[in-house]
Amino acid sequence: MQKKIIALAIAAAASSAAFAQTNVTIYGNVDMGWMYRSGHNGAVASGKSQNDLQSAASQSHIGFKGTEDLGNGVKALFDLQYRISPDTNTGLAQAGHQYVGLTGGFGTVVAGYLDGIRYGIYGKYNPFGNYSVGNFASMTTQYDRAANAIAYISPAFNGFTLILATATNTQGAEGSLNGVHTTPGVATQGNNGDDRLFSANLIYANGPLSVDLDYETTKAVGYANSRLYVATTGASYDFGPVKLGAVYDVIKGDPDSLIGGNINLGGGSNLGGLAAGQSYDRRNWFIGATVPLGKTKLLASYGQVSDKTLSSADASKWAVGARYALSKRTELYADYAHIKNDRNASFTINPMGNSLGLSGGGVNGLAMGIKHSF
Repeated sequence: MQKKIIALAIAAAASSAAFAQTNVTIYGNVDMGWMYRSGHNGAVASGKSQNDLQSAASQSHIGFKGTEDLGNGVKALFDLQYRISPDTNTGLAQAGHQYVGLTGGFGTVVAGYLDGIRYGIYGKYNPFGNYSVGNFASMTTQYDRAANAIAYISPAFNGFTLILATATNTQGAEGSLNGVHTTPGVATQGNNGDDRLFSANLIYANGPLSVDLDYETTKAVGYANSRLYVATTGASYDFGPVKLGAVYDVIKGDPDSLIGGNINLGGGSNLGGLAAGQSYDRRNWFIGATVPLGKTKLLASYGQVSDKTLSSADASKWAVGARYALSKRTELYADYAHIKNDRNASFTINPMGNSLGLSGGGVNGLAMGIKHSF
């Protein structure tokens, strides 16, 4: 009996020592609010208004992250995040980012299911982030996260940081998009249909100024090896009484990259197939402001989508909102947004920045609620 007690004590000591070497943090966010959507214009048909009780100003999630000191200035790190839906009790149903990697004087290398760089730029410079009725990311298309991805983040040098990233297939297991991204009738063995993504992001941060320059290429939804090319610039400056942020974005595609099929390119552009030789071309931009007033923050943004591929398919969106801090971790919020579509545009209010996430509805959106981070 005494031997068993000694063995258990040794095992417990060994277990606690191993745990002490890896610092694990549990973190998350719980958001519950009321959201109302209504209205129609452009190609958004008239319909009944919709009331929802759900996460309305931020994505509810829980995560586990940690580091282990490997010596010589090198650490292993990991982060496993899971989306939760407190309104429908479907917790942990979807993954957020998931990665493992190494960090040290050489920079940081991580691999797994990674946050999209361009998507992050939209959320970084928009005062409403990428999850609210006021977000602008749902007015375009992007990777909120990319599967099978690896990224390198350089050390900061005189305010500059470089991020290089690639994904062997952004939307699933390698080979899973055969038949979607290849010419009908052509053999689709191996990796022919994989949606490969390449990204390069240069960041400058110095006091109140922040600037992002990002360039990406990815396989287009269409034939052969046609590609989409995306260039994004974001910047912000904190003047103290007000912080201003803005993004300008260009998306172009090879000729014939989107021929055939009924293709959704985000938000409100549902293409029934471009004409032969036609290139995809869209511009997006927005400007936003955050005004701190004690425990209250006032938010505002305005942006436009200019579709140079389809006629009368432009759109604009403006939003206003407020945040009131009950504590460092808990705040109340209220947001309102309106979208104006041209005749052939069909952008709708979608609180999730990725337009392929939650379903959108209406062109007017109002949300009020509470969120708590831990």
